[in-house]
Amino acid sequence: MGTKVNQKEKLSEEHEAPLKGTWISVGVVGAVILATYILLYGLYMARF
Repeated sequence: MGTKVNQKEKLSEEHEAPLKGTWISVGVVGAVILATYILLYGLYMARF
C-alpha cells in the first residue's frame, strides 16, 4: 500500500512541472498569432 501513495505523490509532482512549459508554449503561440494579425492589419490599412 505504501508504494501506491508514493507513486501518486510522484505523479502529482511530475504532472505539475510540465504545466509551466505548456503555458509558455501557449503564450508564444498566442504572441505569434497576435503579431501576425497586427502585421496583416497594418498591411491592409497601408494599401493604396
